[in-house]
Amino acid sequence: MKILDKIFGRKSASLSYEQIANLIDGGSGGMIAGQHVNAKTALQVATVLACVKVIAEGCATPDLHIYRSKADKKKELATNIPEYRLLNSRANEFQTSFEWRRMMTVHAALTGYGLSIKVKGFNGRLRELIPIAPGNWEHVETSRYDHRYRVWDKWGVIGEFKPEDVFILSGMQWEMGVPLDAIRLARNVIGLAAATEKSHTKFHENGIRPSGVYSVEGNLDATQYAALRAHLKTMAGPEKAGDPMVLDRSAKWLQTAMSGVDAQHVETRRLQIEEICRMYNVFPIMVMHSDKSATFASSEAFFSAHLIHTLKPWHKNWTDRIDETILDGAGPLYARFDTKYMREGNMVDRAMWVRAMIELGVYTRNDIREEDGKDPLPGLDEPLTPMNMQKGKDNANPAKT
Repeated sequence: MKILDKIFGRKSASLSYEQIANLIDGGSGGMIAGQHVNAKTALQVATVLACVKVIAEGCATPDLHIYRSKADKKKELATNIPEYRLLNSRANEFQTSFEWRRMMTVHAALTGYGLSIKVKGFNGRLRELIPIAPGNWEHVETSRYDHRYRVWDKWGVIGEFKPEDVFILSGMQWEMGVPLDAIRLARNVIGLAAATEKSHTKFHENGIRPSGVYSVEGNLDATQYAALRAHLKTMAGPEKAGDPMVLDRSAKWLQTAMSGVDAQHVETRRLQIEEICRMYNVFPIMVMHSDKSATFASSEAFFSAHLIHTLKPWHKNWTDRIDETILDGAGPLYARFDTKYMREGNMVDRAMWVRAMIELGVYTRNDIREEDGKDPLPGLDEPLTPMNMQKGKDNANPAKT
């Protein structure tokens, strides 16, 4: 720390996780396996894109409803407040709720933060939520318990905003207000995945046979060397695979590179898919990758586990933030994702479940019709009660024998 004090000319101070990481790799994500790894280049890796997409769309696809708690412990949709339309239908002038939630989740999953500016009307009610791209804003600590968000775009500084003037979706945090950068933490895994993809691309670009040394007797001048090199390039490429090569002047072809089998390309790429999925807590089957252990019968269990272990924490993160920073905090309003469609099984299983719920009186028949998008019918609003579960009358007049 004394060396840093001399360099920066300041008193010794403890460094945060983010500052230490910046000192190690300059904040650029670093160079791994010859590949620059940052939020944008990571998306060029198919598995990272698939993991981020399945999480983001899992937070954007379910309907997001706002409910109001009533005194009789019942609830109702709070459709009469402006926040309901923003969160359920249209977040701003340019984006629907689906597009806005998907973008915010992508930002949080990749960089640890998603930020939107709150635009309020003259009555102080929320009118729009404007998302800001990562790299166009910074978190500034003004004192021990006070901070601001400085925002800019390509036209200049937009302004500094207080915490109550922005909506923040944060990923896993290292310290209060400082989330972990998922890409930085997993850059070794992502860098190796990008390197293997690039290596495999070059492997096929240079032909099915690996490159080697073309050895001839005697010395070649510059013109002969250039002509021979140009001729060899005409023999490269996937379309030339299997073509015979004619060697003259006692020439020899010496293979120097590893074959695809030796390099274990396929196995390495499979492992990197699993490692990236592990980083994002996404089951490989959700990114269209499965092994021999995954069967058709077990796929439904994987889908259910994806909802519980992957999406549920993100949904909880979303609803808590909405409740505390957009709605009234401890008041009667609260947000919930409607994930019923994610829990539905096949038609046979659903039919058995519907029948059981109706006969037990858990749901009314109109409740089921509403879920299926059908209008209610008269006389179907009362829950059914099985005959063997009804309260019996006092046995005052026992049957005569």
